[in-house]
Amino acid sequence: MFNKNFSRRVPSQAKWMFILVILPLYVYCGSLILSALFKFLIIQFHFEYDYNQINAYLNLVFDLILLLLAGWLLKDSMIAQWKDFKKNIKNNLLQGCVIGVLLIYACQIIGGLLTLALGGNQSSENQELIESITASYPILMIFVSCVLAPIVEEMLFRGIVFGWIYEWNPQIAHFISSFIFGFIHIMAAVLTGDMSEWVQIFSYCFMGFVLSYLYEKNNNIYVPILSHMMNNIISMCIVLL
Repeated sequence: MFNKNFSRRVPSQAKWMFILVILPLYVYCGSLILSALFKFLIIQFHFEYDYNQINAYLNLVFDLILLLLAGWLLKDSMIAQWKDFKKNIKNNLLQGCVIGVLLIYACQIIGGLLTLALGGNQSSENQELIESITASYPILMIFVSCVLAPIVEEMLFRGIVFGWIYEWNPQIAHFISSFIFGFIHIMAAVLTGDMSEWVQIFSYCFMGFVLSYLYEKNNNIYVPILSHMMNNIISMCIVLL
């Protein structure tokens, strides 16, 4: 679609592990299991805690588990792409740190205007939760939001989902990977019955499309990882300042 020479392929093991293990973990089981474990430890050892503290450590542990899984499944591809990234490092840095970020913000403005036009709030429930946790545990959330989450989400939604569907149809790969990326950011609210949160999906979907575009155009996963990191770093600075 944007690059006829896009050559990244997804190992068969990664495809089926995503369907059978990672997706169920992401959608439901992971948060449920970790929440139960945290509650058991709190009751058993009489830990003092608050809601934001539990959420902060749930995010950390969950992302670390997904990083280990994704890293294991995509190890060879990630190593090869890192070598390719260094060969054209100036252009890749420009694409990831500047062009990608500008495209993300342009799309988020359009998505935000569309959300407001449909009667949605200026900020999603997901964003409000992140801001609340960050206010209490800034160091931990900076690490999770600006380092762990961008790497994990790009490996999963661009590295596996986009790459897998791309083998069948590049156009559909952009649409589906962007939609799934958008949905996981509003999933918690929607699955608890808040259907009004659906209008928040546009900014996340448009961001997902930019990230898949960057991946295909540059044939390298580290470019969208950089753009994702830079976007989250800027957002975190706005929250903290």
